[in-house]
Amino acid sequence: MKTEEWSYTPPESVLRRARVFVLRTAWHDDLMEAMEREVRLQLGLFRFPEERLHFFLVAGSFELIHVAAALARQYAWKHGFAQVVSVKGPTHIQSNLRFPPFFQGNFDSQLRSEFLLESPGPIGYLQPYLPTPTDELPIIIALGCILKGETEHHRYLAHTVMGQLAYLNAHTGVPIVAGVLTPDSPEQAWARVSYVRTWVKAGFLLWETRLKLQAFFEALSHPTPSNSSAGT
Repeated sequence: MKTEEWSYTPPESVLRRARVFVLRTAWHDDLMEAMEREVRLQLGLFRFPEERLHFFLVAGSFELIHVAAALARQYAWKHGFAQVVSVKGPTHIQSNLRFPPFFQGNFDSQLRSEFLLESPGPIGYLQPYLPTPTDELPIIIALGCILKGETEHHRYLAHTVMGQLAYLNAHTGVPIVAGVLTPDSPEQAWARVSYVRTWVKAGFLLWETRLKLQAFFEALSHPTPSNSSAGT
């Protein structure tokens, strides 16, 4: 099956800040090496610096989720504040203790209390990555192949892998490109190696669009006074 060629070159504003992480599986090694070459060839056309291109090997497609999440957390996981919670005032306590028959039943008690809860160290939390104008722009490209077998295992595996990569892509703020093939045969897989070039372009285009959206909403929140508002 022939796919439509997609001509795209990222703007310099994205290229100079991007950092690309490529995850690939050890399964189907020859196929993965061919897909890795396609990544390098496409980035070469962009003249993308080699020092900002990183490759990581995992066992199979299921393990792509773990490493993709670990990478995304490096950008989305925030640290640096300690939490102190102070609770003062009356505390309502309801009890149902077992007493002799003439004391059976619930009873209420009002106590005056004061608590101070302090975290032992800085608290970390997950927050979607929103880069400043000087922050780098990470792109994670997950490459794998889930080949159809004699059982339905490939369906469950593909559903899990794609679903988790989609979740990370939507919630971490880091573009994660799901470059996982799900062919019926090795021949179908090899026929789709060239798709990798489109996946590389997709990662850069995501950041180009994200930056445009960010600028759009910043402009909405800081509107320029209209000349029409001046007195006549």
